[in-house]
Amino acid sequence: MLGDLEAEIMELIWARPADRGTTVRDVFEALYEHRSIAYTTVMNTMARLARKKLLRVEKAEQAYVYYPKLTREEFISGFVSRILEDLLVSFAGVTLATLDELADPRAASKARELLDEIARRRAAEEAH
Repeated sequence: MLGDLEAEIMELIWARPADRGTTVRDVFEALYEHRSIAYTTVMNTMARLARKKLLRVEKAEQAYVYYPKLTREEFISGFVSRILEDLLVSFAGVTLATLDELADPRAASKARELLDEIARRRAAEEAH
């Protein structure tokens, strides 16, 4: 979901107090200390992160100020959940067939419930 530069920028933003906001100049100066990078590259990447809805942007005098829309933990949790969901959906047939072989019937039942919930949510998303 994030390229190397996007991830590095998000890490810098998450390291700052969320209510303070971050400018392109703040990020550019932090990155430029250890990497040769153009200001416009940082600016375009932060704009892309805002389009991806990871950052919220506000105009403040002559600069744009960016705020994280999610904490680092919320982002990671959502990302991991999506990956697991995609894996379960992609391999649902094999997964369902294997559930009956699990030693713990409660774990099998819970896994089957999760797959059913994912299928319901995906169907609802596709209907919209």
